[in-house]
Amino acid sequence: MSEETVETRGDERHDLIVGDTNRDGKADLWATDTDGDGKADLFQFDTDGNGKIDITMVDLDQDGNPDQVVDGDGGHAPQA
Repeated sequence: MSEETVETRGDERHDLIVGDTNRDGKADLWATDTDGDGKADLFQFDTDGNGKIDITMVDLDQDGNPDQVVDGDGGHAPQA
């Protein structure tokens, strides 16, 4: 799996949504604001339930269409 680092809108991390979509008691979805404007621009998913991020998407212009999609956490691991 590639561990490409993605550019975000800022250097902060404010998790706006942390979800447990498969109800196993562990987070597997993160929607994150990286520049403090209150809008998510970093989206991450643990698709196989192993506790590690499998896919990261970045929406730099916040238009609802990802500008970059990479395998892994894109250099932006969730806060513990």
